[in-house]
Amino acid sequence: MARTMTRGKQQVLFNYLPNRTFDFERVAAIARVVEIRGDPRTDLNASVILRRIAEEASAWQEDFRPVLRDDVFRQADRFVLLDPRSIQSELFPKVFWCQDRRCGRIFDFSNRDSLPQQCPSCRQGRLVQLRFVKIHRCGALQPLLPPQCRQCRTANHMALDTRGSERISNFRWVCRRCNSAQTPYGGYCAECQWPDQNLRGMDIEVHRAGRTFYAHTTVLLNIPHRRFDSFFALPEWQAIASAKLLEMEEVAGHNLTEYGTRAQASQGTQSAGLSGADLDELMRRQASGELTPEQFVHEMQSLREVRQQEQQASSPSGIVRSLCERTGVPWSIWNRAGQEMLEAIMPMETGRPTELDMQNPTEPSTIARQMGFSRLALVSDYPIITATYGFSRAEYSPNQCRLNPFPAHKDHGGKSPIFVDQVQADALLLSLSPERVIIWLEMNGYHPVIPPGTDQHLARKAYFVQLLSEAPVRETLRADRPEARMVFGLLHTLSHLSVRQAALLSGLDRTSLSEYVLPRALTFALYCNHRFGATIGALTALFEQSLTEWLHAVRETSPENS
Repeated sequence: MARTMTRGKQQVLFNYLPNRTFDFERVAAIARVVEIRGDPRTDLNASVILRRIAEEASAWQEDFRPVLRDDVFRQADRFVLLDPRSIQSELFPKVFWCQDRRCGRIFDFSNRDSLPQQCPSCRQGRLVQLRFVKIHRCGALQPLLPPQCRQCRTANHMALDTRGSERISNFRWVCRRCNSAQTPYGGYCAECQWPDQNLRGMDIEVHRAGRTFYAHTTVLLNIPHRRFDSFFALPEWQAIASAKLLEMEEVAGHNLTEYGTRAQASQGTQSAGLSGADLDELMRRQASGELTPEQFVHEMQSLREVRQQEQQASSPSGIVRSLCERTGVPWSIWNRAGQEMLEAIMPMETGRPTELDMQNPTEPSTIARQMGFSRLALVSDYPIITATYGFSRAEYSPNQCRLNPFPAHKDHGGKSPIFVDQVQADALLLSLSPERVIIWLEMNGYHPVIPPGTDQHLARKAYFVQLLSEAPVRETLRADRPEARMVFGLLHTLSHLSVRQAALLSGLDRTSLSEYVLPRALTFALYCNHRFGATIGALTALFEQSLTEWLHAVRETSPENS
């Protein structure tokens, strides 16, 4: 009879993924996940999710992600987004160890369905699964099998002697026939030809050790794909999102979706014309004697030119030109930062935010300004997606291991699965003032080099986009990027403190709240990561009832108070 166990979706996305081993609960058994069955999430924006995954995967050279190449990520039909529903696993490894210390023999039952419980050699020891496996940085996972005895030329009598140690380097293979001993050795990986010959050896690890499996996961905001299809069809959508974040007048009063609709409507239109209000005003002035017929024609032509210039300035191509000229930051950087800029403004576009009025002389507004915040908002529906797209072994860092996709799913036409979970709950969105952060950097002895834009106010905001554009923010920033390290550390410190104090004031477990950092936008969000229980509405209650106390607590526990 098949055994079952229950786990939550977040646990599945991190700990129960295909090709990962785990200890089956309540029974002394080790299993390996074979497959995750789930429901396709066609409502999620696959192109946005793949764009984010491709951005993270680009840290690997393509030689270290041969199945997850750049051209593969551009083919959305090769992937399926699955919401996990059930897991199928198998017993692994089928290598068993006699627990009689006088015996200790190892048996490989990989080709057998029926498994004995007693040692077939000594007839006394109880058999348990061998908890050690072999791994390689290419992603290979193999059972640890005994070697042949060098004298007897057989592995049938080999035992594993731990010699009272938990360190594998102290273990020995011992032949119970001739008593010769060998040091355990993983051997070379037969599944790859790793470019560095010194790294071709497999490592022996306890199956549950962290090095045996690293899940590669990304977190992002869900962007409603049908509503924003026409917007994403614009080659310049990154510039529009960035201009919205910078509050440029060219995009003031316009929603993002308007640009896609406007682009479709303007196809075939030659130029901007005068509005009915423009014509009414000109005719009124002529009727009142302010304009002669000749002046009327001249004014109409001049006004038409103004409207055409306004249309050009507010067009996507005009926004790109204005964005780059006024900030002094090249288009290549804005292009790469587009997704992050979009996520920073999206809650204001699609959510129902309640913003703290920073200009109102109330106590929470005063404290928030003193702490350097330029925005603090409550978002009632914050759609966070967790997407797990691959795994590695032995190492996690780019180019030190192979980034592997999960096995192609037979129930979905052989597509590569990406396992997703969406939580839509209340969140607090906080943004730091760029001016205050620049002052803070200067007070700490740094001299920020502001981009040479024609608008210094916008250039100072854009400085942080440029500063963090090439910074590997998903890794530990080294000392050769001191300003980026300082800014990123400031954001992370504030987000950690904010989560901790929010959990304390709300009476929640720390793990019930999560943070989401958008460093180039100097923004972070706190959100509830559970769908039920006490977390529902917790941040709404905090914002409405305990905001002053919470801000006080965060400020008092900050290592620096600028």
